[in-house]
Amino acid sequence: MNSWQFQVPVFSRATTAIFYIQNGYDFNVATAYLGFQASRHFGIQIGHGKHFIGNGYRSMFLSDFSAPTFFLKLDTRVWKFHFQNLFLELSPVSQVNIPDGTILPKKYVAIHYLNFKVAPRLAFGFFEATVFNRSRQFEFQYLNPVIFYRSVEGMIGSPDNVLLGFDGRWNVLRRVQLYGQVLLDELVSSEIFSGSGWWANKWGIQAGVKYVNVFGLDHLDLQVEHNLARPFTYSHYDPANSYTHYNQPLAHPLGANFRESLVLLRWQPLSRLSLQARFIHAQIGDNTPTENWGGNPLLDYNTRVQDYDNEIGQGVAARIDLFGLDASWSLWHNVFVDIKFLHRKKASDDAARRLQLKFSVLGFVSICGIRTWIIDFKNVQKPLFFNSLGNFKKGLLYFTYR
Repeated sequence: MNSWQFQVPVFSRATTAIFYIQNGYDFNVATAYLGFQASRHFGIQIGHGKHFIGNGYRSMFLSDFSAPTFFLKLDTRVWKFHFQNLFLELSPVSQVNIPDGTILPKKYVAIHYLNFKVAPRLAFGFFEATVFNRSRQFEFQYLNPVIFYRSVEGMIGSPDNVLLGFDGRWNVLRRVQLYGQVLLDELVSSEIFSGSGWWANKWGIQAGVKYVNVFGLDHLDLQVEHNLARPFTYSHYDPANSYTHYNQPLAHPLGANFRESLVLLRWQPLSRLSLQARFIHAQIGDNTPTENWGGNPLLDYNTRVQDYDNEIGQGVAARIDLFGLDASWSLWHNVFVDIKFLHRKKASDDAARRLQLKFSVLGFVSICGIRTWIIDFKNVQKPLFFNSLGNFKKGLLYFTYR
């Protein structure tokens, strides 16, 4: 877990707590949208939900980690091009420590994502996003569906947070897919090649491979992935313009200043039974109470400790290792029995931040188009999406309807 997750007590993938109960919380999550296919090439969606851009387990562009958002999505498909316009209404803060009845401040994200299928097995994409907050209105210039947002942002005085990205995927020999993403928040080419560790060289990278039907065994799939983000990536001098929503990252759940490697093995031995094992290792750099080393995107980057010699993992060095097992049995349509086991250990140079967590879960889940969440260190310290029974080394029983 990253230090900022302790500092900002919100639930991953959720909004505010609505009932406070002993040793746990209940909270509100709702998603719904209306869609209209205007033609074979153009579709519209409006509603409240989550989005994910990419081919990996994580996304350096936009993931479904944070709370649902109000959105407008325009989807255009012409020839080998797939173009998405996505407009999100966000909140720069959560309702924690805010009086009941107070309207939360708003901010917005305008996103373009263009994917070009070069060949049946090869595709490349271009991503851009602008985060902005206005006290009284939406910035209507960002409604232009085709213009580069960086040019608009410059014309109105460059007050906003602009991110650019490139991704690609290549299906090799039918069973193997190579994929990756490059995220550029801010950089100066002369500083990149100088090796000076300039603070504003803010970027992230993802590289991964998927292997389907491993060793010729049907429905046995392997995925290996590596992600990293330099310190201060996704942050801004105006914290309201950070690439976050409801005090949660919009992209990778660790925020910034991390390296992460993960291995996932999925197997469906029977039509009703799905199994998954995963191992995740991450190296992160935590902030101290008085020093900003770039791991928390919610902080003003002008509060940084130094301009040069910044590197991934700076600050209070920590290592996270996680091993998880998941089994799901389909009783009947959209009704599942889930069994989960997780062991998670955080080792830190600061003894007070060391943590070891082990628990098992038995759950009955009824869903309507939404699968139960994966538990890993994307979540806060305790598995808060069900009522805690106190000792996490004991089994937990939960019932959910989504």
